Amino acid sequence: MADPNPKQRKSGLLSPVSRVEHAYRGILALITDGALTAGERLPSEAEMATRFGVSRPVVRQALTRLEQGRVVEVRWGAGSYVRDVSRVEGGEANFGPVRSLDEVRSAFEFREAVEGDAAALAAARRPPEALAAARRALAKIDHSLATGSLGEEGDLEFHFAIAQASGNPFFERILRSIQRPLEFSISLTRTLSQTHPAERRFDVQAEHVAVLEAIEAGRPDAARVAMRLHLTNSCKRLFQGPAQDA
Repeated sequence: MADPNPKQRKSGLLSPVSRVEHAYRGILALITDGALTAGERLPSEAEMATRFGVSRPVVRQALTRLEQGRVVEVRWGAGSYVRDVSRVEGGEANFGPVRSLDEVRSAFEFREAVEGDAAALAAARRPPEALAAARRALAKIDHSLATGSLGEEGDLEFHFAIAQASGNPFFERILRSIQRPLEFSISLTRTLSQTHPAERRFDVQAEHVAVLEAIEAGRPDAARVAMRLHLTNSCKRLFQGPAQDA
């Protein structure tokens, strides 16, 4: 991954947030570029501090974010390790945790197609119980915005509620089959959003609201577009960084 601003870094002008972001993206690059694989130990904090031109406390903050996003496991006193992504649970077609950010991007592309059509069917059918569940999920996210928490649970519940509202059980089943990649992407994007202005998190919630409002209004095409736009924007927010936020 590219240095967010190499000129600033060399001159020591990166803000504290930018230094954490720089270390965060650098550690991710070690993993996603193939230098490290599941179960392997990351370089020491001192080595990474030297590599990225930051202090050890900055590296620790970056590692904490990566641990919250379930990318690494920090074993204090023993080092940090890439999480074990080899297990696939269950006998059905369930996907295990993602192995790279490329797989996160692929999951977003898949979700755009599946969840967009699920939202359109939900708008055509509008089952009251599932839509009530979606409203409750939005309320959970609103509460997380007020308290400064990540809101992962409400986000996940919202997308499952829309799949259920489609009235076609295959949509919910296929979404639950990718629950672990879905949880990973939600956790990662919401953790990353904590380093940006609060407006970014409110923008995400506005996208959720737009999806549900289109469904409740019985507008299938608008619901499909709103859901696809939300997932497209979520992917952009993750991969393009603060300079190009949607």
